[in-house]
Parts: sequence; structure tokens; C-alpha cells
Amino acid sequence: MSILAMDDFGQRIQALRPGVAQEVPIGPDSQASVGFGAATTVVRLVATSHCRFTLGNAPAATASSHYLPAGIPEYFRVVPGEKLAVLRVASDGVLYITEMA
Repeated sequence: MSILAMDDFGQRIQALRPGVAQEVPIGPDSQASVGFGAATTVVRLVATSHCRFTLGNAPAATASSHYLPAGIPEYFRVVPGEKLAVLRVASDGVLYITEMA
């Protein structure tokens, strides 16, 4: 028996619940988040300025890391315990990370 909600057409609605939230400053040097929770496999990212990011156990974002545009929420699969590092493209800002459950 599934616990997922259903839409008007009888299709399952896949949804995630927001959990732990972090704010990581976006600046000229790579800044890392704290490690994700033991049950976290998806995160939601929203940045206030264009940035580059990378994931890993001891990540360091570089100019060739993944690009994240400002103001557009994105979801990514992650490994529990790993971290995210971020670096600005042009201007400083904040990266909002929400662990999803």
C-alpha cells in the first residue's frame, strides 16, 4: 500500500518534505556546507547569485564546477554525510540548501 497522495487522475504525486536548512555564503573562495544528515538523499538548492558548486566528502568548488543560476530552485541526489562547496561566478550571495525527506 502506497502512502503517496493521488491527483485527480489517480496518479501518484511524488513529493518531498523539507527538512534541515543551511545557508552557505557565496564568495570569491570556496565555502563548504556542513555534512548532510544520515537519511538525506535529496537536497534543494536556491542561490541569490550565480555560482559554481560541487559535492563530496571534502569538496572545493572551482571555476569548472557545476553551474547553478541565481533564483532557480534545483534538486540533486546526494550521499548522506557528504558536503557541498560553493563559489561565486561574479557577485557574492547566499546558497540556501534544504535537505529533503
